[in-house]
Amino acid sequence: MRAMFLFVLAGLIGACAVAQSVEGRNIELKSGAQKSLNVPIPLKYDGPPVEGLVQVMQKETGKYAPATVRNGEFVFVPEGAMPGQTLHYVVEVAKGEGQGQPHVQIKKQEGKDILDVLIDDVLFTSYHYSNEWKKPFLWPLNSEGGVTITRDYPMDPNGTPKDHPHHKSFWTAYGDVNGVDCWAEGENSGFQHSGEVTFEPGNAYGWIHAKNTWEDKDHKPILSEEREYRFYATPENGRLFDLFVTFTADQGDVKFGDTKEGGIAAYRMREDMTELKGGVITNALGDKGEATNWGKPAAWSDYSAEIAGVGVRGLTVFDNAANLRYPTSWHVRNYGLNGANPFGYSYFSEKEYNKPLMPANGDYLLKSGEKLNFQYRVFVHSGDAEQAKVADRFTDYSTPPKAEWQK
Repeated sequence: MRAMFLFVLAGLIGACAVAQSVEGRNIELKSGAQKSLNVPIPLKYDGPPVEGLVQVMQKETGKYAPATVRNGEFVFVPEGAMPGQTLHYVVEVAKGEGQGQPHVQIKKQEGKDILDVLIDDVLFTSYHYSNEWKKPFLWPLNSEGGVTITRDYPMDPNGTPKDHPHHKSFWTAYGDVNGVDCWAEGENSGFQHSGEVTFEPGNAYGWIHAKNTWEDKDHKPILSEEREYRFYATPENGRLFDLFVTFTADQGDVKFGDTKEGGIAAYRMREDMTELKGGVITNALGDKGEATNWGKPAAWSDYSAEIAGVGVRGLTVFDNAANLRYPTSWHVRNYGLNGANPFGYSYFSEKEYNKPLMPANGDYLLKSGEKLNFQYRVFVHSGDAEQAKVADRFTDYSTPPKAEWQK
């Protein structure tokens, strides 16, 4: 009987330990071979709900870094760590009137289906999800100094250039879904119907979660899609956000047909930043220019250029090793388009440099009831790919510093 009592008591103590409050807990972080910089660090958290503004204090320096607790995860964004460095943090929770506001604010525009994302009170981007558009998108996408780097047409009717009206700043789309074109926006193209959209501010990151239905030209559903944007509290010269996309075949089998016209993470640079105007396309292999980048599989792709009177700005999309057919191919053009496309092999394999790398056809069948997940990180930076140390920021994403809770 006594043994059973001790066993039960031990179980209760263990349960209490699992449910330990986050405040006052300690974290040890060990960096990798590269100098990490403002990289989001996730830790499993199975404690009680947290009320108040969460942050961590680095014990070695006394500096603070923001944190967000959500969905069983504790995420903090430390300033950085030198190669091989070990750092220690303690969690603090500010409560009451003096706690301040989260670094990342998500605010709905009055009377409009538009959510503004502000980081430290500076507008970074806005999510447009009104069904007056054929698909939702982010616009503008601002870099340091409030300088937008994606094009403004057709959101601004006076914007330029006026080609490809379906290239809306930053978006997710594909051109052959059960034969339906959900990329272009002509008379016979499909739709992405916006459903429920939820959002919350946060100290380390704020988020937008959207449920969409992809439809044919007659609004007949093809599949369901959920996407989440996580916008991190990082400096203006190096903004980060993560994109998560989940397709669910809830209307029967879905075939993503082989076409170059698509990008699960897609964007269009402003006209004066395109390769045609002096911009530079760079991939993870070091290739530069459309001629050696188009359709080539690479872990990341960057588009950078000098803006007159401003300086050099750029945008990188990092692929994730968990994604289908990693590293993805890039539908990148000298006029500013870039899209992560893992399906268009029949087009991309025509390139001599791709023939040994991929099969001749990229069709993909998602069977009824199945899900297909994608995730990417987007880096909006000052400087070109080398100056912004894009390769190191990708390493931060693919193999971030290791962190664990300490007793």
